[in-house]
Amino acid sequence: MVVKTKEIMVAVALLFSTANAFGLPACQPPLGLDAAEDEHYCMIHMVRSACLVKKGFDIETDNWVVPLSAYDECTILGCDQLLEQTGFISDNLFRLACNIARFDLGK
Repeated sequence: MVVKTKEIMVAVALLFSTANAFGLPACQPPLGLDAAEDEHYCMIHMVRSACLVKKGFDIETDNWVVPLSAYDECTILGCDQLLEQTGFISDNLFRLACNIARFDLGK
């Protein structure tokens, strides 16, 4: 478990440095997450942001807009990346960040 945590921290550090190079939006975890979940959320956020940039969207401005389908696809990619690296996503983090179905339920 310690090795996985170190790998995640290295990955998050690399993603943050990459984000600064591209000017990606800062990570602002939603309320209700603990410290470890905040780190995991920021990893999802960075993967999602890099994915959107790779798709050609300009997300450097404060009022960027992308299609919901692209946002959801990149969010799922970030959640998959986290799951691959850690082998686990907390129920709380899944509910707040990875549960794309909640959009269909109008919540």
